[in-house]
Amino acid sequence: MYRNLILLLIGMLGVAACASTDTNLTTNTFETVDNATILLVEPDVELTFLKAAGVSEVRADWTDTGKENVLAEIARVVGDKGHRMIEYDVDPANERAVQIVKLHEVVGATIIKHRFLDMPLPTKKGQFDWSLGPGMADLAEETGADYALFLFARGEYASAGRQTLAIGLAVLGGGSVSNGGQAAWASLVDMATGDVVWFNVAYTGPGTDMREPEGAEYLVGAILKDIPL
Repeated sequence: MYRNLILLLIGMLGVAACASTDTNLTTNTFETVDNATILLVEPDVELTFLKAAGVSEVRADWTDTGKENVLAEIARVVGDKGHRMIEYDVDPANERAVQIVKLHEVVGATIIKHRFLDMPLPTKKGQFDWSLGPGMADLAEETGADYALFLFARGEYASAGRQTLAIGLAVLGGGSVSNGGQAAWASLVDMATGDVVWFNVAYTGPGTDMREPEGAEYLVGAILKDIPL
């Protein structure tokens, strides 16, 4: 589900090294918490190698490096705002936490389809009032966190052959092919109410690279734009 959506987002890239974001804030009543504890729930980061034929291959080494850079940058940003971040890996035996992660996957995918992929829901017109429900209070009691931050990021990096193909088609006027890029979305959930209080999608061109600290900083700066912390 997420992989197909992220490929669609990467396909929306138009300008190399350009960041595009779309921040959404809850239309429900929401008050920020000072010196908050932010629970970063099982961040999902995956980097792939885009071959000349257009086939993507997951690279574990790139993924590990990219994830490490992204998480370090998120922790820095959260700390600079005066808050504390805790990485939270869900125990498969914790049925409630597993259900929350699965529910967020469904809600996140629905938000993206509704807000970005021209599949609007008439009942949500003019409203951003999504929620994961009261079950978040149980996780808040378990962890002592005020907010849950969910992150999903994908990076796709083209081979030399793929880059040559893209340039050649552009020169010959034969259309265009994906040359890779980075895309991510994140949501901030108020653990007291379960409301998704902020949601953002960001995508950057192939000129940025989260395998490098500077590229991770660029992507994180885009994805955490206007986060209400």
